Amino acid sequence: MTSKSNTTRSAAAPANSPPDAYLVVHRGMRWTDVIRLSGDVRWTIGRSSSNPIVLRSARSSRQHAEIRPATTPDGPVWTIADLNSRNGVSVNSRRIQAPTVLAESDQIEIAGFELTFTRNPATLARPPVRKSFHSGGSASGGSESADDGATQDNLAMHWRSDDSGYDGDNGESEVDVVSQITSSGLANRLEREADPVSGGDPAALDAVDPLLAMAFALGRAESIEECGETLMQTLDELLPGATIGLYLFDAEQRAALVQGGGLAPPRLVRQPKGTRYRRPPAPLIEPILQPNSAAMLARNVLGDRRLATENTAGEIDVESIILAPLRPVSRESAANRNGDSNREKQSAATNQPITEGNLPVGLVHVTTPAGSPALTPNQLRNVVAAGEIFCQAIRSIHREASLTRSLKKSEAVIGRLRRQLAGRIQILGNSELIRLVQQQIAQVAPTPSVVLVRGESGVGKELVASAIHHASPRKDGPLVCLNCAALSKDLLESELFGHEEGAFTGATQQKRGKFEVASGGTLMLDEIGEMSLDLQAKLLRVLEGHPFERVGGQSPIRTDVRVVAATHRDLRAMVEQNKFREDLFYRLNVVEIVVPPLRERGRDVVLLANHFLQSFAESMARGRLKFSALAEKKLQRHRWPGNVRELRNVIERAVVMSPMDAAGDGEATELDANDLMITAVANSSKESTGKSARSGGSSDDLELSLAELEMRHIRRVLESTGGNKSRASTILGIERSTLDRKLKKAEKDGR
Repeated sequence: MTSKSNTTRSAAAPANSPPDAYLVVHRGMRWTDVIRLSGDVRWTIGRSSSNPIVLRSARSSRQHAEIRPATTPDGPVWTIADLNSRNGVSVNSRRIQAPTVLAESDQIEIAGFELTFTRNPATLARPPVRKSFHSGGSASGGSESADDGATQDNLAMHWRSDDSGYDGDNGESEVDVVSQITSSGLANRLEREADPVSGGDPAALDAVDPLLAMAFALGRAESIEECGETLMQTLDELLPGATIGLYLFDAEQRAALVQGGGLAPPRLVRQPKGTRYRRPPAPLIEPILQPNSAAMLARNVLGDRRLATENTAGEIDVESIILAPLRPVSRESAANRNGDSNREKQSAATNQPITEGNLPVGLVHVTTPAGSPALTPNQLRNVVAAGEIFCQAIRSIHREASLTRSLKKSEAVIGRLRRQLAGRIQILGNSELIRLVQQQIAQVAPTPSVVLVRGESGVGKELVASAIHHASPRKDGPLVCLNCAALSKDLLESELFGHEEGAFTGATQQKRGKFEVASGGTLMLDEIGEMSLDLQAKLLRVLEGHPFERVGGQSPIRTDVRVVAATHRDLRAMVEQNKFREDLFYRLNVVEIVVPPLRERGRDVVLLANHFLQSFAESMARGRLKFSALAEKKLQRHRWPGNVRELRNVIERAVVMSPMDAAGDGEATELDANDLMITAVANSSKESTGKSARSGGSSDDLELSLAELEMRHIRRVLESTGGNKSRASTILGIERSTLDRKLKKAEKDGR
């Protein structure tokens, strides 16, 4: 549908002319075409290009209908008459037989087009309210809008191929730029250029290149400003001689619009020499900001203060305008353009209040000066197409920025977790024994071999297994740990191999075992020496590569798991005592790593203690902490029967009990020997027990000075008397004051 501007307008309408009104032609759900009805001008509608309002449809007669002024007893009015058309004219779903007076919001149906008569500019940008028409012989049967999405091209081909006496083109192609760019893709768009449907119209083909160039340029744009410049350059090329204003709403402007404030100045302006851009009037801004508002083309605007802003001389010298909201087109909104129920929902959505969420991201305002050719529906399509491409580029930039921020946050979190994990799997130490362990881990980690880790309780066998896993090709797979000593035989079998629903009492659902969960990664079996003999046999078959079955199941399951076994027991001795299967021992003992106890690692004790101190101080926000010389001496003197686990707990307790204001002065707070609450535990080794029984002391006494040995004996006596110093001094054969003096001196020396 196209319209020609009236060339016989006067500055003031005759006295018997009806009030100015608007004929709104709904072009799909994305834009409307507005023709201003003024003066005593008659507007004929039909297929012929000689009509002021042209309908591109084979169902339209050459001269189908006419909108004309008329005089009634109630005054001058606008009427519509059927010019003996083939398919008739309907007003509000009723086919008219005689000239009919048009009232506010009357719906006119002609040859599949929907037109609205209105005197209210606030309704100009609203999408149409779709109705079902049932009047016999009306244009409703099989009605389709000539600009409604994908039907547009079909209509164009239909009326061109129809033998209906089409008398030529007036320079406006019916190719729907928007539907092809957003739906058909650029490839189909390029194919359409050579399609004979376009009629070889150079004007139609020339419009393709700027839009394609814009799409490619926006694909390379990195900022909103660059996108805006590209959009304005494209519109300047598509709309020669027009003034163009681009409005982009930031958060502050959106809030102002919701509160009823006016438009901020345009972000970018294009104004040809001799012209000056002027903002759109408020009656146009308000409806275009409504949710789901459509782009609008208005012609015959000269003198209408509701559609244009006056110049410095107080005159409205605008011939035609385009006002298009900039909204990204999502798949959901595109789907809403198809189907009556969706259209009704979309129309109902126009009653929603304006919020920052449903405002467009901006506006494009185009005007042409008086005396110049009016803007055309094809140019309207091009503006809408360019706007949608621009909005998609903006959304892509925002999405990329959001993804970049999210990626940086994720990288920061991953970095922090890796540092924390490195602290957990890092094996610290400079002693020869621990360096040997580190070397063995580096050698065995890249291989698929089973590893047996031995060592006393608390030396860090699980830490060694974790280090092996994270240094192996399986580091991206799961690391699953299972303590075999913590479960009974039946539960351990279920944990290892899983069970089916109903396999035993309490098995309410199927459960995957640790071998399945750890597939592709590493399974650590801690305290494997506590496993029962019959379960050892089943474990051996799995380690040999045989499939296994869940408890209560029948389907064989294969997994790809590397096993790291750990124990504090002497498995060789257990094999000799028939408490551990010999064949399983040899299968597990492919590579053996013995983790030394902490008491054999020399200065590693202080190194580990400082590491734990800084880690706990940071996590508990206790500022800078350090050990005094006496505290370090006390740490080295202790035998650490609990090994690294005991050391870690001692340091954690010291940090917890450190002063709360330790971080206040910026200087390191010193932890003394008295801050280390080391619990005395009897030596559990048989050798130490035997020596203690024979000598009355432990094997460590041989390494103590006389003063240290004396103080140790004093503490034993005090412990036996429950802290009663009078009784202890009697047993020791010294005065109470002497005992107090010795205790104070020992505390001062850190003993």
